[in-house]
Amino acid sequence: SAHLQKTGLDCVVPHVLWRSTTGEQCLTSERVLTMEFESGFPATDVERIESIGICRRETAKLISSVFNAQIFENGLVHCDPHQSNVLLREHPQKKGKPQIVLVDHGLYKRLDPEFQESYARLWTGIVMADISAIKGACESLGVDKMYPLLAAMLTSRPFDEVIERSQTGSLDATPASGGGDKAVIKLYAQRYLKEIIDMLDIVPRQMLLIFKMNDCLRHVDYALGSPSNNLVIAGKYASK
Repeated sequence: SAHLQKTGLDCVVPHVLWRSTTGEQCLTSERVLTMEFESGFPATDVERIESIGICRRETAKLISSVFNAQIFENGLVHCDPHQSNVLLREHPQKKGKPQIVLVDHGLYKRLDPEFQESYARLWTGIVMADISAIKGACESLGVDKMYPLLAAMLTSRPFDEVIERSQTGSLDATPASGGGDKAVIKLYAQRYLKEIIDMLDIVPRQMLLIFKMNDCLRHVDYALGSPSNNLVIAGKYASK
């Protein structure tokens, strides 16, 4: 909560209630977390978003920024950002602007500084289409020959796109329109299933929760119509 306040991002974390108002009853323990009520609705409720005049692009950008700030700046990451845990409302002081309410804080992971650095170098390499940097970062994460597969799994985009940008010198990481990328990724999953399983056994355990978090965020982004470029947002925070 303190870190998110420092970022300036419009995200609210409900206050923890340790004891009842009379002080006689313990409300929060090692097994139970009690927090203040904060209003909001699921961030994937597109009909509600449009009815109150909030921009879906700004919403998607805010959600992606909140979680990438946790990964690359603070290192304490909420690893279960599904639609019921990421609530949305109109900002009370900024008409028409989104405000996120982040709930269910039972699954967090503190990233090791070494992992954080390697992961940041990997994302920076992906955005800059620097094959050598990608390979080096993947090696530091325990992945050698399968580095293109790891990059594709993180971005949900074909590694051929990175190769093409590295050859043309383009830094445009805008995703292609249509379902071409999805079809290629599906083919990757079918063709390299054994390699994927092997790699999941190799990478640091922290990476598994990052995969889960990325999948949840991707679902939210798709539900919003994929208006944000998560790759560019991740690259921005990774390069800091």
